[in-house]
Amino acid sequence: MAGPGAKAPHISLLEGDVGAHLRRMALPLTWGLMAMTLFRLADTYFISRLGTRYLAAIGFCIPVIMLFMGIIFGLSVGTSSVLSRIYGEGEMEKMRRTATDALSLAVLAIGVSCVAGFLGHSWIFRQMGATPDLMPLIHKYMSIWYVGLPFLGMMIVGNACIRATGDTAFVSRMMSLLALINIVLDPFFIFGWGPFPELKMAGAAVTHVVANYITSMILLYELIFRRGILAPKIFHRGIFDSWKRILHIAGPSVLSNQIAPISAVIITWLAAGFGKEAVAALGVASRVEVLSVMAFYATGASVSIFTGQNFGAGNYGRIREAMETGARYAILWGLFVAVVLWAFAERIPLVFDKNPLVAAYTAQYLYWVPVSYGAMGTMVICNAALNAMGRPLPATTLILLKAVVIYLPLAFIGQAYMGFTGILAALVATNMAVGLISYVVNRSLVPS
Repeated sequence: MAGPGAKAPHISLLEGDVGAHLRRMALPLTWGLMAMTLFRLADTYFISRLGTRYLAAIGFCIPVIMLFMGIIFGLSVGTSSVLSRIYGEGEMEKMRRTATDALSLAVLAIGVSCVAGFLGHSWIFRQMGATPDLMPLIHKYMSIWYVGLPFLGMMIVGNACIRATGDTAFVSRMMSLLALINIVLDPFFIFGWGPFPELKMAGAAVTHVVANYITSMILLYELIFRRGILAPKIFHRGIFDSWKRILHIAGPSVLSNQIAPISAVIITWLAAGFGKEAVAALGVASRVEVLSVMAFYATGASVSIFTGQNFGAGNYGRIREAMETGARYAILWGLFVAVVLWAFAERIPLVFDKNPLVAAYTAQYLYWVPVSYGAMGTMVICNAALNAMGRPLPATTLILLKAVVIYLPLAFIGQAYMGFTGILAALVATNMAVGLISYVVNRSLVPS
């Protein structure tokens, strides 16, 4: 399916300044991820104009959306890890074959997940504590949202194929385009501007479907005709072996990505005990937080690409240097973000909801949690390096340690004795502890 003479440009990370390589890759990714987050904030803002009831409904949807996005990002991590190591070894034909297999695996896995999610999502939301007046809003939104998920998965895993070569600029442009389409179309479908129907909260889901479809088709064209990264044959004798290599990384990564949303579901259930205002506040705070910590994930993705290529070439000293450089960036950015959010903690919530309880809960979150962002970023970077080296189990163990072993027990205790503040204090303590443990573990596992 590759165009005549097309080939992926070779970008070597095996020599040159480590910090310069990480900055070159991380800056475009940061912008792309921030653009994606800005459209989620725009979603939240537009939906908040409909009222606190709608904001609470999207607050219930967010943890479940995170769960499905965890599947996509897990497949993306597996794809990037395997392909970057193959790229570092210089085996371009093997890379094309594996990239094609990664996309077919993604479409199959995400399609099955969507069907399962659609069949069971009403039960899930009732167990989370969604009240009967919110269920129709949630059902309409999620039913449409599932339709666009396979296209989004195709786009993100396809981006991982390109990212593995070290080209993050194109990846950033694709994410920015996705965000732009969402931001532009959102008010038309939500509020019924011009000839468009007024779909309210469901309109945001329709926008997602349209944007996901457009960007996935552009991405496929790039992969097939401009870069020649995909092979001409989808199914072949060795496809299951190829899927097995990808799932060796993607499987544990998918599982670890589910731990955070599952814990978020439980925390949302705990917060629901304080009323729908507390759930709405968590929805607002989580969107603000995602924007604030995007630099961690961009740096982590850059460290992953760098580690994969250098691991394939046996340059272990450069891997250690990249991990330490990434951790320093995370700590500095975390401190900067904590100061900014602390300064504007009272004002940010009012952009989304004038309800005094929603604003108070959101401000409380922004006062407490950001002080631990640097430690959170360190864990993200260390996990990225472990996955890129083909060691997903230690990375998954660290996530499990954070979300289940430490955070959930502390959150239950904190909620019992300190209320909503106790939930936040538990998150701060957990981020600090696991960030330190991640750094120590990662240093011990990098080959000498």
